[in-house]
Amino acid sequence: MKGRILVFVLVSFVFGISTQYGIADDYDWPRWRGPNGDGISMETEWNPKALSEDPKILWKTDVGLGLSNVAIKDNYLYTMGQQGRENIIYCLNAETGEEVWRYSHESRMGPYGPLATPTVEDKYVYTLSIDGYVVCLNAKTGKLRWAKNIVEEYGSVRPHYWFSGSPVIEGGLLIITVNVSGMALDKKTGKKVWVSEPGKSMDPGIPQSGSEYATPVMYDYKGKRSAAIFSSKGLSSVDVKTGEQQWFYDWKPYRKASVADPIIFDNKVFISVAYPAGCELLDISGVEPKVIWKNHDMANHISTCVLIDGYLYGCDGDVQRPSLCTLTCLDTETGNNTWSKELGPVSLIAADDKLIVLHERGTLYIVEASPTSYQEIASLKIPDQLGYEKWWTPPVLLRGRIYCRNGIGDLYCIDVSK
Repeated sequence: MKGRILVFVLVSFVFGISTQYGIADDYDWPRWRGPNGDGISMETEWNPKALSEDPKILWKTDVGLGLSNVAIKDNYLYTMGQQGRENIIYCLNAETGEEVWRYSHESRMGPYGPLATPTVEDKYVYTLSIDGYVVCLNAKTGKLRWAKNIVEEYGSVRPHYWFSGSPVIEGGLLIITVNVSGMALDKKTGKKVWVSEPGKSMDPGIPQSGSEYATPVMYDYKGKRSAAIFSSKGLSSVDVKTGEQQWFYDWKPYRKASVADPIIFDNKVFISVAYPAGCELLDISGVEPKVIWKNHDMANHISTCVLIDGYLYGCDGDVQRPSLCTLTCLDTETGNNTWSKELGPVSLIAADDKLIVLHERGTLYIVEASPTSYQEIASLKIPDQLGYEKWWTPPVLLRGRIYCRNGIGDLYCIDVSK
């Protein structure tokens, strides 16, 4: 009898911890590429066939010009858009699409509107505009906590295609892709902790500052918390606390915009870019990175790959040549292309061993994450389109709903629950 009581108490305790910390069925998507920054959703309670069987658009709203993705925490959805010369940070009810609050500030007119995705932690949401305005707001009310212009105040140089990488929280710091190897702000005050030097473009035809467009990727390197950050010179690893460079990889084939995030696993890093440098897998277990393999079979442009069980799934090709873009699978051991499907320009995430793929013209595909062949499960052409929208922002799956937006500001919530 005492044994049964003890088991009951232990089970209740574990369940309580799971509920408190979101380990069970309750979790969020609080940042770019999800809770782990890898583009993989922990969702299992969804129906991959729902798109073809009985698609339901739960709601649609206008969030303005932009490619900013959604961040979702505690049923609040955050994203950004541009109206005229205003950068608008939206907080919506994730279930209904109704606006909870908005915060706006003046911003330059970029060609695509806001590019970075909000980051939510604890009670606050952090955003970065295309011209370098970093804002920290109360996540529930939208009240301003602090704001910093990292160009005017900290000497960061705006990239040729504007600031794009999303801010990342690491401990008490906010890490941002700027200059040659990033910068860190105190997340409580916005004060500069460290900043790297501005760089110069290696291509005189493209007046870049040195910084690039991928989001910083956090990882552990030789016992220190570190960040992998792209610049126009290559890929740097820096000590998050100090900004000190730990290693640098001069990626000679690459001299144009790097958008896809580096993917770090097992003391290796995968890097990829279009125009048409292709991809490389580097060994970073030593003092300097060493090339394991490289090829032209995965040239990422608008979307980062996802890594599942030793295979990379992503879009090979650039959007300027859409007919040549393919959804492709690579074996990380060999670099070999195991299959390709001519879908055109797509972005993607993964969930439950499925790929959720969004074509730039607004068609969603659910595909098996299989290394042997392309296996489509369902698809849906998102309705009410004008035909010129850019669907370059990856979809998000959370709590049985797929969220996707286009460049002119149409944000959809699609029911794929069981």
